[in-house]
Amino acid sequence: MNPALALLLGAGAAALAWSARSLSRSGAVAAALVGAGTLHAAGWWGGALLLTFFVGSSAVSRLAPDPAAERGEAKGHARDAGQVLANGGAPVMGALLVLGDPGASLALLAIGLAAAAADTWATSLGATSPTPPRHLFTGRVVVPGTSGGVTWRGTLGGAFGAMTLAMVAYVSTHDPSLALGTGPRLAIAALGLGTAGMLLDSALGATLQGRFWCERCNTATERPVHRCGTAATHTMGFAWLTNDGVNALSTIIVTGLGWWWWSCCR
Repeated sequence: MNPALALLLGAGAAALAWSARSLSRSGAVAAALVGAGTLHAAGWWGGALLLTFFVGSSAVSRLAPDPAAERGEAKGHARDAGQVLANGGAPVMGALLVLGDPGASLALLAIGLAAAAADTWATSLGATSPTPPRHLFTGRVVVPGTSGGVTWRGTLGGAFGAMTLAMVAYVSTHDPSLALGTGPRLAIAALGLGTAGMLLDSALGATLQGRFWCERCNTATERPVHRCGTAATHTMGFAWLTNDGVNALSTIIVTGLGWWWWSCCR
């Protein structure tokens, strides 16, 4: 798509999301750039993938409670620039790096966004689980909203989130103008790698994400400064690696795997 038209459409969609309070001001600016890059690299089908991710993720985030919000750890429903770029930055950059090959751009977007959707759906639907989450590696019960904690409901919900992107990818393979020639394989790759990305995100959150302890409140936190205003003590992980950083790292890895799949296995 023409860059000017892509930027106009991306900015318009971001403005609508900002007016609906789904995006903060910084999130709207980042979303406009992500949307423009997506449309420029992969056209209308790329836009369909991005819209599917955003609408689905926003819907489940609003419908399901966020346990991290109850502990003062969440940012809220309006996504900021960090969240937008953590989820959409790697897929759109991957699509732009293979600019000129619409099929490759579409595949990288589908697979990268499937991983982002899976993580978002898992977090939101996992919050409705009747049983508490358990640490991915140790199996011990953890506080709801803890990075690295998983539930069966959240895991299945995450797989369903990846499936929404896989379905759009499958329909796109029937567009004769793209000449993808992958049949259902792109949808299977989006579903499989997207779900794997959700588990990778949990693994990174459980092992590498920064953890802190607030002496004043006698509680664990994922922020260097607790909501009470006290500087927390670093206890494990990388102090600089936040939840947004974990999300970005997992989407970068999965998008890279998407490029490998397109190059070698399709």
